[in-house]
Amino acid sequence: MQSRWIMKIGIIGYDIFGTGGTTRSNINLINDLLSNGHQITYFNLLPFSKGKVKRTKELLQEKEHIDFHLIRKWENVDSKDVYIITRESLFIFAKVIKKKFPNSKIIGEVHTPLPLIDPTVDFAPEAIDTYRVGLQSAHKYLCEKYTNNNIVHFPVSIRHLRCREISNVRQVKENVSFYVYSRFDESQKDIAYSIKLMDYFVNHLGKKTYKLYINGKGPGKLVYEKLILFYNLQENVLINQEIPSDAIYLSTARYETLGYSILEAFIDGRQMILFSGDDKSLAEIYGEFQSFCWLEGSIVSDSAIIEDFLSMPLELKNKLARSDFERLSSISPIRNYGKSYEEAVLEAPIRNSNRGNVNESKIMKVLFEQNNVSNKKYLSAFYTFLKKIPFLKKLLSSEKTKKTIRNILFNRNHSEISPTRVADLRDDFIFIESFHGKSFAGDPKYLALSLQEKKPGYYFFVSSINELVDQEIYSYGMIPVRLGSREYIQKFKTSKLIIINGNSLDKVGKSSKQIFLETWHGFPLKKMVADLMDEEQRILETEAFIPRMKKWDYIPVSSQWNKNLFYSAFKLSENSRLKVLETGVGRNAYLIKNKMNLSEKIRVTEKYLNRPYHEEQKIILYCPTWRGKKRQELTKIDWVSVIEQLPDNYEIIVKLHPLESHMYKKYNQLHDRIHAYFNELTDIQELFLISDVLITDYSSSMFDFAHLNKKIIVLQEDKQSYSEKIGWYFDLEETIGISGQAYSAEQVVKKILEDDDNQYNKNIVKKMLNFDSSNSDEKILQNIFNDY
Repeated sequence: MQSRWIMKIGIIGYDIFGTGGTTRSNINLINDLLSNGHQITYFNLLPFSKGKVKRTKELLQEKEHIDFHLIRKWENVDSKDVYIITRESLFIFAKVIKKKFPNSKIIGEVHTPLPLIDPTVDFAPEAIDTYRVGLQSAHKYLCEKYTNNNIVHFPVSIRHLRCREISNVRQVKENVSFYVYSRFDESQKDIAYSIKLMDYFVNHLGKKTYKLYINGKGPGKLVYEKLILFYNLQENVLINQEIPSDAIYLSTARYETLGYSILEAFIDGRQMILFSGDDKSLAEIYGEFQSFCWLEGSIVSDSAIIEDFLSMPLELKNKLARSDFERLSSISPIRNYGKSYEEAVLEAPIRNSNRGNVNESKIMKVLFEQNNVSNKKYLSAFYTFLKKIPFLKKLLSSEKTKKTIRNILFNRNHSEISPTRVADLRDDFIFIESFHGKSFAGDPKYLALSLQEKKPGYYFFVSSINELVDQEIYSYGMIPVRLGSREYIQKFKTSKLIIINGNSLDKVGKSSKQIFLETWHGFPLKKMVADLMDEEQRILETEAFIPRMKKWDYIPVSSQWNKNLFYSAFKLSENSRLKVLETGVGRNAYLIKNKMNLSEKIRVTEKYLNRPYHEEQKIILYCPTWRGKKRQELTKIDWVSVIEQLPDNYEIIVKLHPLESHMYKKYNQLHDRIHAYFNELTDIQELFLISDVLITDYSSSMFDFAHLNKKIIVLQEDKQSYSEKIGWYFDLEETIGISGQAYSAEQVVKKILEDDDNQYNKNIVKKMLNFDSSNSDEKILQNIFNDY
């Protein structure tokens, strides 16, 4: 269908030659506009070859009416009536366009789920005339935020499906298979949840023939491989293998804006199982589809929901699916999408024509930086081109040459970060770091959660060393940033409040207006820093520590005794600006608030054991501390002997020190009632809550655990040598009435099962933790925000 008038349209995107939902959306939109007779120029951010252009044109109609250029060379092309920008991180380019062509109309296509858009991305509302969004919830949000722009709620095109007829629902064979077809991006997809679901099916419910196929690519693959090994699902969870014809489509995504693979699977006759999403986006789109099975986000309940769905008669599923097929037009116009898009989006009036004061070179720099495109991408493309030259191929293929080139590209990329450039601080940016990014736990986590509840519009950036830590951070709706990376430095430097339980990286410095809330990570039992027994080590650590300590603005303590020990160990008197808060600590507020909270115990039990909570279940938590050197055994005790002597309702969880986390495989394979977890996914406060007995040696964990008034066993096999080398601040037996000793397996079992008045817990709380309360987190934050 020809349009009423022919427009010259510029479409600006990240990479039309790639894969994924945005590429499919762009191809569909281009075809819809070409079929209406419009002339299109596509501006691509990433470099491309003639071969890529040729392959992409094979997907297009009216090929003679489209051409392709790099964004870098956009000025070489005539002006357009309309520019459509298809990626939020490219919206800033609208300022450059509007400066040169103020009468051109600019459309911003919002494809990314709003919670996943970096809050530093400039939406350029002074240059973009119209924003198109696919979700009603996103439309409402943008209408409230950008009152001077056109905000249009209009879906993406599903043109590639318009001639398809729905297939009969495929009957599932005896061996049930599920499949996930998705980009491996855990910030959005949460494929890890589907693996945990398979563990429950296979290893708890005994569904040994169930299989899960995970197909796609992306950085999340490493996480999936680790989880598959952890749950011993190598035979049941397969990555990038051929999907059986009767496999059931499964989506456990946190966020979506449509999900082309969902529609494609549905039309193909697949049975459909979906999670509605953390933002309920899929429920907004497909909520009326009665043939879909809807998950709730809880492993135990979702397994039952799936079993009920599997038992539903095929005839009924077919009937419901055919009814749902008629609803497709409510998702997106099946016919005349291009004309409808023109009327709803392209014909919306121009709202901005002011050229403004635009620094084009600065905008282009930001454009390439925030899309992770520096000269590195172009040098990589040039390297690929050179490899095609016969006499250079051998040289460039050698590992030595490739390593040299990688180092050059890495150093070039990182040298572009200015260590002295400090952007304006944002009050709504909070930077969190616990245990140097090795996990998301402790005081930083609980203060962040408390603040998140009070300030729902704030952004929380959390330091992370890998994709496993990312998993935990995503589960709380926060944003992981890789330790030491460009993004880490930028987010750190723009955050008003830093909450940390160690020392920050030296290279990030501190702005004069930033606030450092230091929480440390435990009540000290072992001597630290300026109190170390070894003189040489004491001097070395103190000299390195004090300059870092002088960045601190606040530190909360659990008691006067705690305060005195920190002053001694950290030489706090040398920081005249520091405020010591006699508020108690946030991590223990969590324990005090939840020690009688059954629903929280159920949640935590399901999180770690991935099994239903049972009231009669008893958990022994073993927390050994680090010895300062690599070892193969944590203790002389035979834990298999211990668990086999205990009643069947007892389980042992080994909580490893972060520096000994590599040993989790060994302890996780000892016995089916002995568990060890990835340190990156473990929060000891949560483990405290579900444990009935704590066994530890020199760890300060025993002090926090005292708030729960449960049994503590102190296992010390090298008491004398440890005391001489490290030193303690006080004698446990004299101070709190508990003594450490070596135990045999039989003695440990006897100690676990015997009655105990737990008087030592009362002594600990009275002497060491008497500032702690159920609202310590709120008291800390109130002190901070009084000075914010």
